[in-house]
Order: sequence, then structure tokens, then C-alpha cells
Amino acid sequence: MKKLSLVLAFTIAACVSWAQQTLWVSMGQIKYAFESQQVGLMPFSAGGDTLTIQGKAFAIADIDSLYITSEIVDGNTVNIEYDNDKATAIIAGNIASQLTPTIDGAHVSMVQDTLMMQEVFYTLSGTSADGSFFQSGNYKATFILNGLTLTNTKGAAIVIDDGKRIEIQVADGTTNTLEDCEKGTQSACFVVEGHSEFKGGGNLVITGNTKHGFKSDEYMELKKSFVGTINVKKAVGDGVSVNQFLEVKSGNIIVDQCGNDGIQVDCKKDSTKTNNGQFIMTGGYIRVNATEDSGKGIKVEKDITISDGTIETTADDNALHSKTNLTITGGNIYAYSVAAHGVNAGEITHIAGGNVVAYAPSTVGYSIRGAMALYISGGNIAGVGALVSTPLECDTITVQPVLTYTGTVAKTNFSLSDADGNHVMAFTQGRSYSSSKKHTLFFSTPTFIEGATYTLYSGSTLDTEKENWHGLYLQPEAVTDSGTSLATGTAQAPFVRMQ
Repeated sequence: MKKLSLVLAFTIAACVSWAQQTLWVSMGQIKYAFESQQVGLMPFSAGGDTLTIQGKAFAIADIDSLYITSEIVDGNTVNIEYDNDKATAIIAGNIASQLTPTIDGAHVSMVQDTLMMQEVFYTLSGTSADGSFFQSGNYKATFILNGLTLTNTKGAAIVIDDGKRIEIQVADGTTNTLEDCEKGTQSACFVVEGHSEFKGGGNLVITGNTKHGFKSDEYMELKKSFVGTINVKKAVGDGVSVNQFLEVKSGNIIVDQCGNDGIQVDCKKDSTKTNNGQFIMTGGYIRVNATEDSGKGIKVEKDITISDGTIETTADDNALHSKTNLTITGGNIYAYSVAAHGVNAGEITHIAGGNVVAYAPSTVGYSIRGAMALYISGGNIAGVGALVSTPLECDTITVQPVLTYTGTVAKTNFSLSDADGNHVMAFTQGRSYSSSKKHTLFFSTPTFIEGATYTLYSGSTLDTEKENWHGLYLQPEAVTDSGTSLATGTAQAPFVRMQ
């Protein structure tokens, strides 16, 4: 009966112009769309139980229907729509022979042929409370998240097992929500084995109930064309875990809650990999909350380089941590550590620009630290910590003067004025500290003049409407009343304590 229906279908097709038409092969939850002009011969097998279209062999018994429409489906595309407990897929005919799809309810698997040498564009949309997506391949691919809400009760929500360039487009104006199961074996809710590059202007919300929120086994890059947000609402492990490097050029990363580090960047075993173990930021915004025991805000195996963008990170352990070198030449940095250091490098920390506010209230905490050396050659800096690193001179770096004050640090406003009474900078100390313990205030700004005398005031009155970065005011007119004189000091590069 089915063979007769197929013969009838082809008889009808022969009477219709094939120009700008699509031949559809429907097989349960999967549909194939063949551009009519490319179909050519469609031979049956000798036994009549198999039909081949553009190199794709179909078992006649599995075909529900064949029909022709004027709808056009772009080549190299796979469109997957989730609808509660099921998913449907539309696969472009030109890649049908190189793709093996499997759909079980709302659990979708797309396996590309190992010899496939053309990029496939996958679009995922719809909603399922018990679904997933898996793809494997050996060639670059693009994944478009277009209003997807996906929860997997058995494992990861999305796994892309493809070691090549993986472009993730978060469609403009959409919110895409992913959640994995608890106590599973998956490494993250959203896993990419290749090089993940983010584009688009939508929102991606991730909940990692077993381990990490998002994991990329190679590099992760937020392109300039990414103006959306990656929001890890919760992760049992790291919010974002990356091997090789993380580069943020635009867009937003927000980690609301994590059991380990907010963002962790590791090295690949192959030391020749580009930017191996590095974090590079030239734009965008990052906010991290990593206040669980020993959690670091941003932890990087090698160098951190920040030239622009904004970071706000609060952590139990180091808020901003590089195991080697940390360089800040621009941007806005806020780093608060509960039990360790605010800004910390295992080797050299060099601040040459930007606005930096760092807190480290614990008895072992440095607001800003370089284990081997700390260089200050620019930037506007306010730090509060139990301990302070001594900035050092360097033959190749112009030194910017630093002033520090050690004493009881109340939750109050401070201001600095020069010998003529001109206001230079001000700072709202926004954290409460024990009145019985001494801490160190750490200030530096390009307006400090070496050899000039400055006075530190407490209890200053500030115009809170003026622009500031986490309480760091650089406009002289922000100070409406100096308050009480606390200490004086002479700015001498590289370092002087105020008495």
C-alpha cells in the first residue's frame, strides 16, 4: 500500500514544475527538505524497499509521506523545535546523506559524517522539561539559540562534541534557558568540546545542578558582535570553565552563584596553543559572586590582561587571581575578597590605567598584591586590606606615586587634598571593619605629584550624585566638606606611608 502511495506521489510530482519547490520526506519527528532542482534521479532499490534521494537512502517502511510545497529551506541547515515531551527536526536535503539524526521524545542527537566538509547551521527553539541536544562532528558548525527553554532530567542540556570552531549565536531579543539534572555524570549543563565563539544580542541563562554551568574544552571568545548576556544562575562547580583561554571583547557574563570559582581558565597540555591559560578582556562586562568556601572570583592559570571593560567580582578566596602575571591598562575593576586577596598575581601585578577598587579585610588579605612585584604606573586606585604590597621601581616602567594609611578603618568617607587645600580624590569606604583591628588604605592616581604633600581626611561629605566607581570619586567638586584631618604624607615614588 505504501509503495503504491509513493508511485502516486511521483506521478503527481511529474506533472508539476519543480522550479522553486521543495520535496519533503517525512519520517516521524524528522523531516527532510530537498530542493527540487537538485534532486535528480531518485532510484528504488532492486527489492523496492529503499528509495535514494541525493545520496540519502530511505527505508520505504519508515517514510510516512512525501509531498511537494513551494516553501524554501536553506541549504546546510537543521531546524529543531522542542514542544514539551517531543522534538521535531527539519534537515536540509543537501546535507541529509552526511547526517545521522536520532530523536527519542525530546532528546535529540545529530551525528555528522566524519568526512563532512561543510558548515552546518543548527537552530534550536521551543520548550521541553525533559529534553536535550547532542551533536558530534569534525568540522566547524554554528548553533543558533532562538528562544530555547530546555531542561534535561538525565544529563547535560546541550553537548557539542565537535573540536572545531563552534559559533553560538544567541538570537537578538530572545531568552534561552538551560538546566541539567542533579547528581549526573556530565561536566556541565552546556558543554562545548571545541572553540566556542559567542555572537548575537539575546540572553542565555544556565543552571548547572551537577558541576559547571558552561564548559568549553578549548577557548571561549565573546566577539564584538556579542551584545547579549550569559547568566549562570547557579553552578555546583565553576560558573564558567574554560581550557586554553577566555577572551571578552563585548557582551556580559554574570555568575550569580557557584560552588567553586566564578570563572576558571586552565591550560591545555599542548603548550603551543595560542594564548594558553590566559584571560584577555578588551570590553564587555563581568559580574561574579563566588562566596562559597574557597571560591575564587576569576581564577586564571597564566596571565590576565585587561585593557577595557568592567569587572565586579566578590569571592571568598582571591577575587581576581592570576597564577603568573596580571596587567591592567584600562577599564573598571571592583574586587572584594572575604578571606584572601582582592587583586592578586603569583608573579607580577602591573596597574597602568583604569579604575581599580579592591577590598581584602581578612587578617592575611592584601587589597592589591604581586607575589614577586607590584608596579604602579597609572590608573586610579583605592584599596582596603589588612596588608599592603610595596610597589617597586622598575627600569622600564614610569612609577606613579602611592599613598597609604594604616589604622582603624571605619565605614566612612575619605578625601585627599593637596597643600593648597585642593581636593584630589575621594573614597567611600563601603565595608564595615572591626574597630579593634587596623587596616591599610591604599591610594594612587595620576594627579599625585612626587614630592608634594597631601592630607587625608575622614568623615568627608560627598556629593553622591557625582560619577564614581564603587565609591572612588575623581571629580574635585564631589567633595563638599573635607571632614576631619587624619594624616599627612609626601608623595614619593614609588611608595610612602602617611603618618
